[in-house]
Amino acid sequence: MAGIGFTLRRLTQRDDLMGIVSGYGHSLFISAGPWLLTVGALVGINSVLGQTLDQNAHRLFGSILIYNFSVSLVVTGPVVLVSTRYLADRVFEKRLETATGLLMTSMVLGTMPGLVIAIPFYVIACDLPIATVAIALSHYAVISGVWIAALFLSALKAYVRVTISFGIGMATAFGAASWLGARYGVDGALGGFTIGLTVTLIVILATVLSEYRFRLQQPFAVLPYVGRYWDMALGGLVYNLAVWVDKWIIWSGPGHVTIAGALTTSPIYDGAMFLAYLTIIPALAVFTVTVETDFFEDYQRFYRDLGQHGTLNQIKDNQKRLITAIVNGLRTVLVLQTVIAVLAIFFAPEIIRATSGSSQQIAVFRFGVLGALFHVLMMFCVILLQYFDARRPALFVQMTFLATSAVATWLSIDLGFAYLGYGYFVAALITFIVSIALVFAVIARLPYLAFVRNNPSVYNA
Repeated sequence: MAGIGFTLRRLTQRDDLMGIVSGYGHSLFISAGPWLLTVGALVGINSVLGQTLDQNAHRLFGSILIYNFSVSLVVTGPVVLVSTRYLADRVFEKRLETATGLLMTSMVLGTMPGLVIAIPFYVIACDLPIATVAIALSHYAVISGVWIAALFLSALKAYVRVTISFGIGMATAFGAASWLGARYGVDGALGGFTIGLTVTLIVILATVLSEYRFRLQQPFAVLPYVGRYWDMALGGLVYNLAVWVDKWIIWSGPGHVTIAGALTTSPIYDGAMFLAYLTIIPALAVFTVTVETDFFEDYQRFYRDLGQHGTLNQIKDNQKRLITAIVNGLRTVLVLQTVIAVLAIFFAPEIIRATSGSSQQIAVFRFGVLGALFHVLMMFCVILLQYFDARRPALFVQMTFLATSAVATWLSIDLGFAYLGYGYFVAALITFIVSIALVFAVIARLPYLAFVRNNPSVYNA
């Protein structure tokens, strides 16, 4: 992400307001494009379809989207991380002739396993008409493709086309789902939403393929990376499981709603938590434009001087610069996210009312906002660990998040409705403490890691 981050940072450094607005505006779609597309379109669609669909049809539409959204994120997580590592290595080597093959292989690896799960689930476990099943499976395949294709955008500097692709997709999804939903019910709404996602996917693929104008070659070159970076692949799976495990546990508790046989959700909890997640997006944009780019400059200086046989004093000075950059970055994200969290908590009743939510969601939303505060800081720490190739510590953080989220959410159910969202908050807080401790433990041993632990010629000798 640092490559396109530098381009956006130059936009924000122009001497006009539009440069700042453009830089951070584009970064919103780059850092959270699929999430913005889904939530933005859903909010608009729900406001329209709430007047035309009955309650059961409306819940069926939302449930299918949530299930596809969650399973696709979990299944594609390992593929996205391993493919990102492979692509980053090829960018560093300036050998991008295999990028087209990587795209095609990643699309297959990211989509097919999920369909193996989704097909029997919708066909056997759910009581749905065949037309609805076909559209639901199409939606799953397309959203999985969007997750995969979007990772290639981070290596490009075509930020305008990135924004346009998600903007067009969001508008198409809203318009098509609203128009078709009013005429054909759930099938129309789900089909229209899928059309919008398909438009986004087509535009993303066209953008990527126009940049990587290579013939399809070495499509399976990424497969050895799965074994070499198994801990990174496992981390992608575990992290996305951690993000969703609290919802799955809540769906089995009091207040859940079951429709079409096997589609079980908790509208009160789900809606409040999705709104809470939106508070992360500004911090992600700032991280992309300023925090990561500032850190990356010091990161490059440290390893460049190592490669040029810098003195011990230079190495130590560069290490201190990295520590300063990390502290400054954490402070920036912490201050921004804290301000957003305070405002969101204070105006929670108005926010819930504006989104046509229930008053029961206010407390859940506030816990979710507090959890999001520490969640985004934890994400920052995991990214830093990945930069230093500390894959095992990063995996430990992700496993901590999964375990604490599952246990804390399960315990919160026994405490009663007033504690919904408490599990996510506690899990994010504990995981952030663990992650920040590991980051500074790694940075304190950085010279040793660079010379010995991460040096194959020494460590594997």
